[in-house]
Amino acid sequence: MIEQQARVIEIDGDVVWLEAERESTCSDCQVKQGCGTGLLAKHVGKKFSKISVHKTTDTTMGEVVMLVIPEEALLQGAALMYLLPLTLLFLFSIITRSFDLGEGAEILAGLTGLVTGFAVVKENLRNKKDGIQAKVLEE
Repeated sequence: MIEQQARVIEIDGDVVWLEAERESTCSDCQVKQGCGTGLLAKHVGKKFSKISVHKTTDTTMGEVVMLVIPEEALLQGAALMYLLPLTLLFLFSIITRSFDLGEGAEILAGLTGLVTGFAVVKENLRNKKDGIQAKVLEE
């Protein structure tokens, strides 16, 4: 489980909205002074993510809670979001190439595969109400 502290910013019926600071590994890195990512993180400042979770415990506005996300769900979501659109991009391009329709058709087919992949990911995430849900850790 991946755990992170988050602050309750809104309670809307059965949904609790949390604000969690995006953590960077730059603070633990030895070369952060010479790294572009480290310098950018230093100048941009802290960033926060707004996350909604189903209300399972009594919480109050401003309360700091522990947010947990299953590692398997995070890895599956990342694989789905990145690999599926790219796989369809290449697959559509390769299929079009086998018909020898020209480079323009291959590019168009590849873009069609990419957009199709994003649409499938969006629909999949919309239909998964409980699959990749973060939860508030009960104490």
